[in-house]
Amino acid sequence: MFHGHRFDVYAEDDQGIIYDFEMQNEDQHDLAERISIYQGNLSRQALYAGQPFKKRKRTVVFFICDHDPYGLGWPSYALKVKLVGCPNFSVDNKETNVIVNLKTDVSQLTQAQREMVAYFNDGTVSGAFSQKLAAAVAEVKADAIRGGIYMTIEEYAALKSAYAREQGEEAERAKTIVGLAALNMSRAQIIEFLKTNMELSEEEAQAAYDNAMAAHA
Repeated sequence: MFHGHRFDVYAEDDQGIIYDFEMQNEDQHDLAERISIYQGNLSRQALYAGQPFKKRKRTVVFFICDHDPYGLGWPSYALKVKLVGCPNFSVDNKETNVIVNLKTDVSQLTQAQREMVAYFNDGTVSGAFSQKLAAAVAEVKADAIRGGIYMTIEEYAALKSAYAREQGEEAERAKTIVGLAALNMSRAQIIEFLKTNMELSEEEAQAAYDNAMAAHA
């Protein structure tokens, strides 16, 4: 079975450019691979059957990260295709990838950029731009709820458990437990999930749940 996808925010402007905005709350060290998959999914909608390839619509993927993926302190990173042996030559395949670093130094940013960073970091609405942003987010959430396109509990659990197994760290397991509890899964359901997906015994699963919830309280 291939990896599925759910766009956080999908949009198309009046010029036909397709956008995908994604939030990345944890550094899972797989950002380049994630961007590639999301671009691939957008590409399926960028050209109709029978059209010449030159008609491919431009696709843009934004990943808004609460960490600095490259440690350079830049407010954003643009990823482009380069020609091997000629680094100053860019290949325009009509794919644009941008990573927004929410942990950047805001002193050099414009007012609108500072408002955006503050809003995504802690929900602060401090001006006209962030007011529009908050209103747009509320509208998208309402549409998502009506359309039933939010990630399901099963998909959320599978994603989090895969990362926890890969990292093998108790802290990541605790984040998974707290996340599942926030989705209104009961103690019994979470313990069963831990046993099935993380290969814990009954006693280990109970202890992991109790420790995670006590630390989160």
